[in-house]
Amino acid sequence: MSGDADTHNYKIKVEYGVAAVVLLVGVFFIFQAFTIDTSREAVGPRTLPLIIAIALVVSGIWLGIRAFTDNAGDLKEGYGFLESDIGRIGQVVACGAFFVFLFWGFGYFTAVIFTFVATLLAFGVRNWVLMIGGAIIVAFVFQLLFMGVMRLNDPKGAIVDLRPYTNWITGAQ
Repeated sequence: MSGDADTHNYKIKVEYGVAAVVLLVGVFFIFQAFTIDTSREAVGPRTLPLIIAIALVVSGIWLGIRAFTDNAGDLKEGYGFLESDIGRIGQVVACGAFFVFLFWGFGYFTAVIFTFVATLLAFGVRNWVLMIGGAIIVAFVFQLLFMGVMRLNDPKGAIVDLRPYTNWITGAQ
């Protein structure tokens, strides 16, 4: 019975970890949503980002309550990190941190390119033509879609503002 209790306790700990990460990401995006300029419409440009961020916070709280009330469910095979490649998980988490740093420092377009390449490297892709070509195509399409079509906020990089070089993609002035 001790093995079952150990695996159950493991699942509870993982649920707490997931709850904390989801909650922190939600809080981070709430703060980011408030950097978006408002408008006079009832549903403005910050509405959808706030809805998503609040949903993340509520989901994080819900997962934490499930773990606290010992209602996390049964442990299924392959769940969590027991059978995972911890090194690769660390690399993917580092890619997320790398994206946040690049987004802050150099803007969205640059963050997408370099994080795309870093993530493919983390998953073992070594075809540099595919990685760099794919990164440029993905960054171009995302820039056009999110900043051009959807008109989302494209904040300037704190270190270097590259928007003068990417505004032609979206047609911005």
